[in-house]
Amino acid sequence: MAQSVSSAATGGSSTFPVATKMLPFTFMLFFIVGFVTVLVDPLVAKFKGAFELSYTEAMLTQFCYFMAYFLISLPASRVLDRLGYLRGAIVGFSTVGIGILLFIPAIEIAKFWVFLAALFVIATGVTMIQVVMNPLASGLGPAATAPQRLTLAQAFNSVATTVGPMIAGYIIFDTATEGANLATAGDATAALRVLETPCIVLAIVMFVIAFAFWALRGNEKVERRETSHWHMPSLSENPRLAFGAFCIFTYVGAEVAIGSLMINYLGLESTLALPEHTAAHYLSYYWGGAMVGRILGFLLMSKIAPTRLLSLCAIVAAALATVSALTTGAISAYAVMAIGLFNSIMFPTIFSLSVKDMDDQTPAASGLLCLAIVGGAILPVITGKIADMTNLHVALFVPVLCYLSIIVFAMLCARSVLENRVGRQAKAGVALAK
Repeated sequence: MAQSVSSAATGGSSTFPVATKMLPFTFMLFFIVGFVTVLVDPLVAKFKGAFELSYTEAMLTQFCYFMAYFLISLPASRVLDRLGYLRGAIVGFSTVGIGILLFIPAIEIAKFWVFLAALFVIATGVTMIQVVMNPLASGLGPAATAPQRLTLAQAFNSVATTVGPMIAGYIIFDTATEGANLATAGDATAALRVLETPCIVLAIVMFVIAFAFWALRGNEKVERRETSHWHMPSLSENPRLAFGAFCIFTYVGAEVAIGSLMINYLGLESTLALPEHTAAHYLSYYWGGAMVGRILGFLLMSKIAPTRLLSLCAIVAAALATVSALTTGAISAYAVMAIGLFNSIMFPTIFSLSVKDMDDQTPAASGLLCLAIVGGAILPVITGKIADMTNLHVALFVPVLCYLSIIVFAMLCARSVLENRVGRQAKAGVALAK
């Protein structure tokens, strides 16, 4: 049966052949995006040592990765509007595979900017997948349960972000450090060459997945909409979407800043003084907390309003970041790791609340929200600059401010102060026609 992008993305009844058959496909998208994205965190610490970078310079790793969301999200949304979910994912996986392969010449050249270019290509593919997976998960069922369903899908993302640092800790630090000891001091190529084989393997996996979907493309025919009807929703007419985009910006910025600095933070004498390979394993607790939180959130949202749960999680996350910034030792370390548990439901809940009543403009709204993920590029650099000027403890107050904005958004949504007018106007017109 033909299926337009918009009708599935609105959160209404899905006209896919069987909606439940799409869920494994959707969950796999979340897993792949999580696994690829979390591998960037250990690279921040590794590049900092290999190229002797400041915290600000090291955060350019995340800047180039997440800047792709800002530059690619809207074009990706338009491509999705024409190609549909399945073909959009094929383009995304293929692009990720090409970007991973670019790491090999980057290692041989041993120039930091070449790695940044490769990361941008990878992030371009991930952005395409990201624009596909969120409205798809929202649309596979009733609109009322969209936050709950998207939270469950995000749990698969968290499984990937939990196992990812463990694997990266061994590849990037344990083995790479051994290789670096055999090399001359400052030889970045020798220190990073151990990454070549894992890059080839991971790239092959991406291409195999893309080929599998290409082989299955005939099983779903996608109705192509006229691109002349594609336009961005008005932010002035949709204040909930506008504020939601800002909160996606602050949330992703806070999450990425904390994850990127975690290895260096746990290596401080003022926290646990852990070596890099051990700290990389501890990073899994931060992302593992998000996995546990999303599973709990999925269960709790049937009893607690999403807005109330979102505000509660943001309040606790802000409190934990403050405690970590103002304390030392184990309390400081475990407080910052515990933030992951309360980060868990934020992205899917903010996303679902933001696109409420967007109707056929949901694909464009999804592109806008993914564009706001550029917070992961900008705020970590700001956090790194503050860390260079002061220390990593003080830098944690940047995430604190981010969580405060999310608290305000959740409270305003709970009181129905913020509403999107697109869907409401359409429904009002239908009612008048009757």
